[in-house]
Amino acid sequence: MNKPKVVKKNKAPNQNLVFKLITVVIPILILLAFEIILRITGYGSNLNLFVKNPAEGYEKYMIVNPEIGKKYFQKFEYTAPANDIFLAEKPGNTFRVFVMGSSTVFGFPYERNLMFSRILHKQLEDAYPEKEIEVVNTAITAINSFTLLDFTSQILKYKPDAILIYAGHNEFYGAFGIGSNETMSRNRGLTSLHIKLMDLKIYQLVRNIIAGVSQKIASGNKEEVHGTLMKRMVGNKDILLGSEEYNIAMKRYKQNMGEILKKAGKRKVPVFFSELVCNINGMEPFNSIADGNLEAAIDVYKKAQAAEKNGEYETAFNLYYKAKDLDCIRFRASEDVNRIVNELVEEYKVYRVPMLYIFQNNSPNKLIGNNLMTEHVHPNIDGNFLMAQAFFTEIVKSGVAGTQNASSVIPLQYYKRNWGYTALDSLLAHHRIQLLKGFWPFVTDINKEYNYKNIYRPKSLPDSLAFTVMKNSDLSLDEVRLDLARKYEKSGQIEKAYKEYEALLRTNPYLAINYRDAANCLLQLSDLPLALKYFQKSLEYEDSFFARFRIGEICLLMGDYNGAALSFERSFPLAPDDKKVNVLAKSYVALVYANKKEQAKAVAAELERVKAKQYLRVPPKTYAFLQYIPFQTRDQVDMAKQFIAENKTDEALALLETSLQIYDSHVANRMVGEIYLDKQNIEKAYFHFNKVYSQFKFDPQFLYSFALIYLAQNDKTNARKCAEEIKTLNPEYENLQQLNTLLSSTN
Repeated sequence: MNKPKVVKKNKAPNQNLVFKLITVVIPILILLAFEIILRITGYGSNLNLFVKNPAEGYEKYMIVNPEIGKKYFQKFEYTAPANDIFLAEKPGNTFRVFVMGSSTVFGFPYERNLMFSRILHKQLEDAYPEKEIEVVNTAITAINSFTLLDFTSQILKYKPDAILIYAGHNEFYGAFGIGSNETMSRNRGLTSLHIKLMDLKIYQLVRNIIAGVSQKIASGNKEEVHGTLMKRMVGNKDILLGSEEYNIAMKRYKQNMGEILKKAGKRKVPVFFSELVCNINGMEPFNSIADGNLEAAIDVYKKAQAAEKNGEYETAFNLYYKAKDLDCIRFRASEDVNRIVNELVEEYKVYRVPMLYIFQNNSPNKLIGNNLMTEHVHPNIDGNFLMAQAFFTEIVKSGVAGTQNASSVIPLQYYKRNWGYTALDSLLAHHRIQLLKGFWPFVTDINKEYNYKNIYRPKSLPDSLAFTVMKNSDLSLDEVRLDLARKYEKSGQIEKAYKEYEALLRTNPYLAINYRDAANCLLQLSDLPLALKYFQKSLEYEDSFFARFRIGEICLLMGDYNGAALSFERSFPLAPDDKKVNVLAKSYVALVYANKKEQAKAVAAELERVKAKQYLRVPPKTYAFLQYIPFQTRDQVDMAKQFIAENKTDEALALLETSLQIYDSHVANRMVGEIYLDKQNIEKAYFHFNKVYSQFKFDPQFLYSFALIYLAQNDKTNARKCAEEIKTLNPEYENLQQLNTLLSSTN
């Protein structure tokens, strides 16, 4: 009998599987270990969009990473983003906005004080005073939708209440653009993968090695391109309308922007997506190529000019846009980009910002030109204010920030008139644009290019300062402006000094010294409410004796003696030794006026101890706040007072209301309210009194008039509150008994 065969199991397949796993896992582990070593040793850069603010005292804030541009630029320099900060831990009453885009959003050719996002920030603060507003500008120059898509996931981590987007001009020549020298691949997937891998230190190391080798090779290249970044970024100069490269760029833009909107939609974050604008009648096409069915852009442009000259504005309008789209040097987005914007708005149900319509309606015959643009795509100062207004209007209409404060509807022209910018800003922008225009594509013949820095001769001190800043990359406008402001202040030109300090404040609204410098000038210019606001704002970023002490002095003038005493108390530990007696003296006055006898007695004892008895003589209590009339409309208010003295109240009212359009003065508002009360126009009287209640709530006369307004509205509750406040402030007030009688008679 044959024994059955014993078949031995072959273990080779299992062994092979293990071996294959080992060959895969070990290299991964080695790479992982290498990545960890690189991170521990600090190699490479932190390429997160947001980083902890490294400045002392700002530890609770995040800031846009100043080195984020390293992730997208290998061959060329990059601009650091704006210095906007936001709290790492978002408070409950915060409305947080992130703004995305490139050089237009960054504010070029101006400084950060004229970025539309800065203006928008102030508009939102005024419209929603009960909220903490954060507007974070993430823009850097020469980026396109690939970079914005990479930003999006990181932005969404920080709980935005809204995302604003203005982007599309850089799709061809911005980083990773189809016609850019700063590119990676024609394949969208490979480009996206490259951007993601840049977060790895190993990948950064490999890229840096390749870049180093490339630079050595390029250093021997006699044909190296010189000139502006705008010129050097361009690889493929001529991209015809409807060509393969053109269609790839449009497809990428739609895919990238669609993905951004999809990500935001999943997180239920409102997006405000803007159309793009550019200069159509003030800029000839950069280059023209007639090809097949395509006309030469310059020929179409000349037809548009002729139509405009003949008053055929609709024809001119269509021809100008056609010429712009035919321009084969694609620094201006074609209208296909705006078409894509509107398609994506509909597809993803986001908010459309009709920027094109707004700019057209603010241009002669709807032809956007040098009236709103500095050159081909960057808005001028008027244009930046329009951009801010366009986004602001849509945010308010959407209701995403809540209900706008009815008393804070402020015309755009008012913001522009009182904004922090001076001749330095306009001059610096002019010089930057003139530098651009000396090189390609503004000069088509390379032999005719010129460096504006070498030929211009300044014509005035501000012009010389602005030109020096443009010429010297190591010098900032902030430094020059601060030095100029100090010189103005020292020479007694306080209004000029204030305007420069205000511009500094808008350039960097997160620096306490900027608020203190501006506020100190405002004190000398009699604008006490704004000075108080700025001193208080400075304390958010840095505690200081100067701010605390000045707040106390302003509170004394306002009649807020308790607030003054508290501010002086808090300033004392911060005071230099030579200022401590002065603080004690002011504290004593405030405590005596506030009728805080025990605390006043303690301060008096300290003054006696330091042999400063002379400060124990307290002057009679007087209300002086009304004497301080802000400089902006002082002449109009003084003339209105004269009209009132002459019983010309109608003339006074007209003058005061005109002055409020120039500057919203607390004194003018009160005077207007008093005139309307006399005229028994209670609704308007209430509007103006309510507007300045916080400034005058320590004045018994103001409270008495406000009580009469409330009684006329049959609002006895608030009228009684006014009477109670008067009693607390001054029980001996002459009209208090009369007010109480009126209140009793209406029961």
